[in-house]
Amino acid sequence: MKPLAFLLPAALLFTMPILTANAGATVYHAGGTKAETCAARVADPEERSALVLRLCENALLDQGLTQASHAATLANAGIMKMRRGDLDAALVDFETARAFGAATPDIAINLGAVLVRLGRFEEAVDVLSDPEAISVERRHVAFYNRAIAHWALDNLPRAYEDLTAATEMKSDYTAAHVLLQNFHVAEAK
Repeated sequence: MKPLAFLLPAALLFTMPILTANAGATVYHAGGTKAETCAARVADPEERSALVLRLCENALLDQGLTQASHAATLANAGIMKMRRGDLDAALVDFETARAFGAATPDIAINLGAVLVRLGRFEEAVDVLSDPEAISVERRHVAFYNRAIAHWALDNLPRAYEDLTAATEMKSDYTAAHVLLQNFHVAEAK
């Protein structure tokens, strides 16, 4: 079997799409009235208001939250900060949430997304390479985000593999299909 070569058209070098890691789709629900309200508001992918960010931050003050609920609410606050462009603060929230022993699955997806947006691609690849940290239902997003990191690192074969894996896991995943259109696969001679 001949190895495959991954070629990008010359025009793509000048019109490469702006790659944005997917983060808003993962929402963590937590117990407690304020935490539940925060989670419900963050579930709207268009929500970016300072009011909702304050709601999530105030929910973190609830002493009755379990460790898992605290981690989930912290991740929700991180999602809001990332949506508002405060990537460094979002990174702190995701790293802190991930450090909780009872952390909600899929925090790695948002941690990887913020690392991609910060240009810390090697770290994003590391975070997104642990399948145990990501639920089966959300792995397509992790593969997509990791593909973006690989692409930025000029590791096109790995980017292609991850995008292909994302579309195999979720056949209607439009974002991955769109990026796959930028690849032309040919057999190496």
